[in-house]
Amino acid sequence: MNYFEAIKAGAEAKTSYTEIARKIFLTYPTHAFIGNEGRQYVVYNEIAIFFDVPIAAIHVAGSAKIGKSIHKGTDFIPGTSDLDIAIIDMRLFTRYMEYVCRISKNYTDLTRFPVVGNSSTCETYLKYLAKGMFRPDLMVIGQERAKINNFFGTLSSKYSDLFSSINASIYLSESFFENKQRSVITNIVKREMF
Repeated sequence: MNYFEAIKAGAEAKTSYTEIARKIFLTYPTHAFIGNEGRQYVVYNEIAIFFDVPIAAIHVAGSAKIGKSIHKGTDFIPGTSDLDIAIIDMRLFTRYMEYVCRISKNYTDLTRFPVVGNSSTCETYLKYLAKGMFRPDLMVIGQERAKINNFFGTLSSKYSDLFSSINASIYLSESFFENKQRSVITNIVKREMF
C-alpha cells in the first residue's frame, strides 16, 4: 500500500487534510504489521487490557503506520524504528488528567513534574493537553507513571525484533487525533510538493 500516493491523490482532489488523516491513520492498515497481523492483535490486545480500553481505541501513528518518518525523513526499519501508539479514549484521558491534577495539587506544586535541562515538563505537558493529547512521558513522577513506563518497557523488550521501543499518547477524541495527524499530512504535502 502506498500511503504517499493516497495522500497525493487526496491533496490533488482538494480533500481536507483532516479527512486525509482520518482515512490514512484510522482506516488504512499499519505498515509495520502488514503480513504480521497476528502480532498486531497481540500487541493491541495487551495494550487494551493494560489500560482497560476497547481494542478499537488502539491506533498507530508515525513511521510504523505509513512506512516513513516525516520528521526524520527515514524509512521504517523493523527492530530499529519505534512503534508510536495512539489510544483514543475520553475516559482514560480524563482519568490520567485528574491523577496529574491531584498529584500536582491543581498545578500549584510543579516539583513532581520531571525536569529536562533546567525546565519542568509541566509547560509542555499543558500545551499537549490543550491539544487533546496526554503524554505519559511528560506526566508527574509517581506510581501511575512508573506503571506505564514498566508496562511499555516490558512490551518493548517482548517485541524488540519489530520495534526499538513502544510508547503511547492518549487522545481525548478522534478529532484531536486527526488534528495531530493533519500536521503530518501538511508536512508530507509541503515536502513532496504534490
